[in-house]
Amino acid sequence: MIIKNGLVWNGRSFEKRTLYVENGKFIEYTDQGPVVDATGLFVMPGFVDSHAHVIGTGLKLLTYDLEKVELQNVLSEKDSGDFIIARGWENLPKNELLSIANSFEKPVFLIRKCGHVAWVNDYLKKSLNLPDNLIYEGQIEHVWGEFGSDLYEKAFDEGQMEFLRHGVTQVHSDDLHGIDFGGLKELLKRSKIRIFEKLNTCEPWLYEFGDVGLSKIGSIKLFADGSLGAQTAYMYDSYQGSNETGMYTLPDNFDDIVKFAESKGIQLSIHVIGDKALHEVLERFDKNEVHSRHRLIHLQFIRKNDFDRLRNYHLAVQPHFYFEDIPLLDTISYEMGYPFLEMYKRGYSVAFSTDSPVSPADPKYVIENAMNMGFTKHQSLNLYSESGSKMAGIKSGKIAEGYLADFCLYTGSVVENDPIKVYINGEEVTYLV
Repeated sequence: MIIKNGLVWNGRSFEKRTLYVENGKFIEYTDQGPVVDATGLFVMPGFVDSHAHVIGTGLKLLTYDLEKVELQNVLSEKDSGDFIIARGWENLPKNELLSIANSFEKPVFLIRKCGHVAWVNDYLKKSLNLPDNLIYEGQIEHVWGEFGSDLYEKAFDEGQMEFLRHGVTQVHSDDLHGIDFGGLKELLKRSKIRIFEKLNTCEPWLYEFGDVGLSKIGSIKLFADGSLGAQTAYMYDSYQGSNETGMYTLPDNFDDIVKFAESKGIQLSIHVIGDKALHEVLERFDKNEVHSRHRLIHLQFIRKNDFDRLRNYHLAVQPHFYFEDIPLLDTISYEMGYPFLEMYKRGYSVAFSTDSPVSPADPKYVIENAMNMGFTKHQSLNLYSESGSKMAGIKSGKIAEGYLADFCLYTGSVVENDPIKVYINGEEVTYLV
């Protein structure tokens, strides 16, 4: 394959070059295969989202998005479908709306924007024997299995298409929610996008890790706490007007999981938002004398004494969360908040991500916020491409000889436009416009 005369990203700027691809990788030269005339087009390595949820992204598109529709209108469709799933509330809906939902003889599942707290109606509460209508963290996992595998298969297809529309060719995803492992493997086998699956389990020894089609099951995903918006992020100091400091959710068998991961060379990916949660994770890593470079996700609040310890890990961060969270920051006390630029300046292993469906699955949104935070354009583009791939041990995200030929063609600025064509392994991917 030959891509002629494109304006190719070299890590700092775009330069006019002709590219050559063979067996799914960029090579020095070939005169074989199809020719793509890229004259006047910008050629960018596919974006790499270092933390998101493909199925969750699809579910948000297939179900009700409360950031776009009113819950009152959703509940007016009482007779449509076997269940109602809606996501996106910031504050718990009014009691009169919840009373309407409780009158339904079918499941109603209302998820907060962050995904760490949800409300279920009486029908669902009774069928799952839940202690309360308002549920948190692990309790939410029990609900996702109620809606049938067809929904999650459709959501997977919708999710990967949404990422592809925005030029994302690789997603480090977390999808073992509501679908069994066999079903997840089948989805990964037929995925059009390159997925690095972070398997959410406290019993990783029960599962298979390794390559699956284009994708790879390559990490173990664990939660150390919840979210800031739900006031379940685990903090040193209590939330304003409360004696609560959040929820500490690291599993009791964490040490066993660490030892398993270390012995098998499998990366751990730990969700950690609060400063106390981060400290506890770092302490447990030290106790277990870890040697692998595991991954920490979010890192919104950090004690100064812990900051230097981050150099030993991969850090998947979301610059846009700072701007989204500004209304919540007066509810907590902290020493360092969203210090992502400082991480980068110190040479730590940092990569960007959306955490979609919590935020849009669009790199342009993240990059705009990163630049508002002080990152340059070229820094932001690199942190959304090669940096993420390095975390997964995948040689892509860069247009250079020996790298996987995952790239996109643009007619204009890559931070203002979506691509017109997407290629993975040097083959054009058909996706919905």
